[in-house]
Amino acid sequence: MNVAIIDDERPAIALLSAYIQRTNGLLLESTFTDPMDALGHYNYPNPPEITFLDVDMPGITGIDFARIVGPRTRIILTTSFRNYGPEAFELAVYDYLLKPFSYERFLTAVEKVMSPGEAMKPPVLDYFFIRTETRGKYLKINIQEIISVESKDNIVLITLPSGNINAMHTLSNVQAWLPAGQFFRIHRSFVVNLSQVLSVDHGQVWMTGNTAIPIGRQYREDFMLSLNKLMINGRQ
Repeated sequence: MNVAIIDDERPAIALLSAYIQRTNGLLLESTFTDPMDALGHYNYPNPPEITFLDVDMPGITGIDFARIVGPRTRIILTTSFRNYGPEAFELAVYDYLLKPFSYERFLTAVEKVMSPGEAMKPPVLDYFFIRTETRGKYLKINIQEIISVESKDNIVLITLPSGNINAMHTLSNVQAWLPAGQFFRIHRSFVVNLSQVLSVDHGQVWMTGNTAIPIGRQYREDFMLSLNKLMINGRQ
């Protein structure tokens, strides 16, 4: 199915693009940061079959855009705010994704759009390939070996027990390939592998190799909630 993304935030477009690329049966046709630029695209004989539509955009909101294009596309709303639920229900959109959302949650939304015979299962892979700084060279990365992933300038630094690897990708691109229940964004520049965490102490995470990574304020609550699920409660 052909897919379009309409979102005024480029990191959000990058993450969705990575999710779409990873999913069999989906083809990213176009992306737009301005919904006004996208409107004409839906007057073509074959508009995108699925549209991931951000709600909060300048000029024309995602809600208004959905009302204009109507049933010409199957809309999945994306937003950082919960208070658009009633409007989403009124428009009969297929799903309503709260940012940030995992690949598994993305798949759930897509399956609501597909017909029963097209239902998908996520690919089960324990590795992926990255593009390196050396032209034409690609490296296989085993997911379970990853300690952390750091965004640094225009590349990411993947830390493994064997050392660090520079990858010519964005942090969002790499995170899209990582299991959401095991890897957590704890800072705008860091994703960590929970199985490689040695301790959490005074607002920082100590990783395998005795490297300390700070926990960003906006990520702290979600990270601690995930950590609490693995906490032994009570006393013998």
